[in-house]
Amino acid sequence: PPPPPPPPPRRYIDKLGKDTSIQFEDMNSREMRRPYRKHVQRLDECERILRFMFEEIARIDGCEIQKNKVDEFLSAASSYKLETVEGELQQLYKQFMKFKENNMTLTTERNQAVEESQVISAAKQILGESTGRSD
Repeated sequence: PPPPPPPPPRRYIDKLGKDTSIQFEDMNSREMRRPYRKHVQRLDECERILRFMFEEIARIDGCEIQKNKVDEFLSAASSYKLETVEGELQQLYKQFMKFKENNMTLTTERNQAVEESQVISAAKQILGESTGRSD
């Protein structure tokens, strides 16, 4: 079954956000009361993670992120919950950082193996020449 309709205030806010272009005036600018500061900080952290992920993914050849699907996003907006999206984003960020760390470790190990291989090849060549001279 579809989710229940949002309460009336939420419907009005959704309508304003989807169908209008308005700017709000901060009524608390003098008192500096910010009851939603923690929510804004959470959103800022989500935005930071998204920027980081977009930058990292853009560096990968052949990876393309589909963006600007605003209508699709808004049509499903009622199903999104900040806590769920925030949790999934944090989980993806942790996984991505772990993948990045593992990639760095594997690259270092590969480079060390290549170096060792080159040293062995050089040693074989030197030892081969020195044993070849003694004949």
